[in-house]
Amino acid sequence: MPEDSRVKGKRIAIDYDDTLAFFEERGTREYTSALSSTMYQDNEPQLVEQRDQREKQLIAPLLGLDRISSVLDIGCGIGRWGWLIGEHAPQARYLGIDFSPALVEKARAEAVNRGHPGLSFQTMSATDIRPAELTLAPPYDLVLISGLLIYLNDADCLSLLHAAARLCAPGGRIYLREPVGVDARFTLNRFYSNELSHEYSAIYRTIEELNTMLDEALAGVAFDTVNADFLFPETLEKRVETRQYFMVMQRRG
Repeated sequence: MPEDSRVKGKRIAIDYDDTLAFFEERGTREYTSALSSTMYQDNEPQLVEQRDQREKQLIAPLLGLDRISSVLDIGCGIGRWGWLIGEHAPQARYLGIDFSPALVEKARAEAVNRGHPGLSFQTMSATDIRPAELTLAPPYDLVLISGLLIYLNDADCLSLLHAAARLCAPGGRIYLREPVGVDARFTLNRFYSNELSHEYSAIYRTIEELNTMLDEALAGVAFDTVNADFLFPETLEKRVETRQYFMVMQRRG
């Protein structure tokens, strides 16, 4: 663990190879709750289940699930949003992509185990989305980006948001959910977590930084904000320096 493993207010780059190794290890580990693979709280499985339930209860009504026919989940992890689509929007085709082969394999197994064998998953990095190679062709009525940007450096965040805007169909929606820095940008750089028994890196940007990125990335493609707010009550938050924040945006047209 480097001396500057907790960096506040300064921009530093994080290493993607380290992040991939982190998620490959978590993708092969067994947890009391499968959700812990990407949502952590290894020692509090009931908390991770509560967070998943709360997020879906709050967000599902904002996604227009009765009107969608195609969904792209970028950085899908174990495919937890696919379970929601399979249950509440069975008419829709769903594709989840992730850069971790271990997580993609786990996503496929979880989908079958939960009675959603029609969900599709593909190994592809969010930093190198190749539309022509996606197994479900764009555009998409719903694009999900949930808890992903914290693992990307600034330039790649911009590229991803730019791509997502253009993969979203006119009238379609983008769901963006990120842990944000409350007072300032906050970076964990190969920080060793006793709870996770592993080093990991993440960039917690401020809401202002996210909005600035969106303004730049969405230039030339008109979106309206449907809703934006903090996701959880403080009783479901564990950190003082960060909070979960979400936005739902709809493309005009």
